[in-house]
Amino acid sequence: MSKKEKVLKILLLIICSILLIILTGCKSENTKSTEQTETSNQNNQEKEVQAIEIDRTEDFDGDFAVVKNTVNFETTNYIIDKNFKVLFSYKNADQYKDGYVIIPDENEENKMYVKDCNGNTVFSYDKITDYEEIKLLSDGLMITKKQTDTYNSSLMQTGIYDLKEQKYVLEPNEKYNEMSMEEAGDNMIALDGSKKVFFNMATRKVVEYQERVPRDFKDGYSVDTDLINNEHYLKVFDMEGNVKTIKSLYGMVNNIKEASNGMLIDSQTRIERENYSEQITGTDVQLFDLEKGTVKSLSDQFIMLENKPNFTKDGYALVKFSNQGDETYYTVIDKEGNLVFEPQKRNNEASFGAKTNGVPRIIKSENLYEGNYFIVEEDGVSKVIDKDNKEVLVAGDGETFEGITNNAVKVHWEKSGYYDQYYYKDMSGNKINIQISK
Repeated sequence: MSKKEKVLKILLLIICSILLIILTGCKSENTKSTEQTETSNQNNQEKEVQAIEIDRTEDFDGDFAVVKNTVNFETTNYIIDKNFKVLFSYKNADQYKDGYVIIPDENEENKMYVKDCNGNTVFSYDKITDYEEIKLLSDGLMITKKQTDTYNSSLMQTGIYDLKEQKYVLEPNEKYNEMSMEEAGDNMIALDGSKKVFFNMATRKVVEYQERVPRDFKDGYSVDTDLINNEHYLKVFDMEGNVKTIKSLYGMVNNIKEASNGMLIDSQTRIERENYSEQITGTDVQLFDLEKGTVKSLSDQFIMLENKPNFTKDGYALVKFSNQGDETYYTVIDKEGNLVFEPQKRNNEASFGAKTNGVPRIIKSENLYEGNYFIVEEDGVSKVIDKDNKEVLVAGDGETFEGITNNAVKVHWEKSGYYDQYYYKDMSGNKINIQISK
């Protein structure tokens, strides 16, 4: 290689190095600029969101809860979602149901607006000239009653309108007017006074039964009792028009109002008579599965049942009971009646006339909350316990746990000399701020 070629090679290397430094520097500056922009955007977003104080914690109903904040005797209602973010706020309302609210016009007394959870107007009407009555139902449905008058006639038509689909799912008709089109529990509307014809809000269909349905629906079923050939049965109506009967193991079924999520635990005091005297010897306990149409005895497991256990959607129930010596216990069972954990002693403050047994744990909950949690108190301290009897969360200083909703704990904080506070905590113990965008 000649001297001239060597010089050219060296110059080429120097030029390449300079270009590499320049390009690298540009990339670094661009990256830095992008990071600064992202940080700036995040800061702007954080500035646009603030936490609000609330008067009390409230339970979620489906996907929403409505919490309130009162300042100078003026109350603002906030619709929050499951992330505890404010979707919409309002001060005065005619009705609220399942994320929808009816709000009067500020200037026109009779002008009404139906708004969704985001504050969008989805329906409007004049309550004098347009409709005799509007009633919000669950799942975005509402009942409408409209009267049409002429000089020689008056016609009232009632229907069910779907706010999401913006159409009638049950066309207005005068035949629905003799009865008030009453809500009959979860997702069912009674369409006739005999309680044989219903509108299923979940399927948007009319359902007919061959006999009267005497009680409201809950978690998919309506239950009643029946006497067939001097034998006691539980009668079960599903939401599709079907009826089944389940023979009771212990005579009349008493606790039919306690049916929950397709299950029912019935208990009744067992009284034995001997030498003209009566003696309580325990309780007869039976577990009904409404879907399967089966029943099994739990009397051997629970001598004296003290609460009326309700099942969660996951199929678990908290049971509080005592033994023959008035010693009190608690446990959790599944849908088959199996014990989730070995029954544990509890403070017997709820047992009538019982002396203290020295056990510190008081079971504050009558039933499991959603998520299969319950609340106890030990030495004055609230705690959240799961279905496996594991400690999940302990209250802080001044805190009392008042319930559980949307996988969060409802907390009441109080301290002498300070205003009481109400807020939610997650299951890790972090305070959940209810956030509103500004």
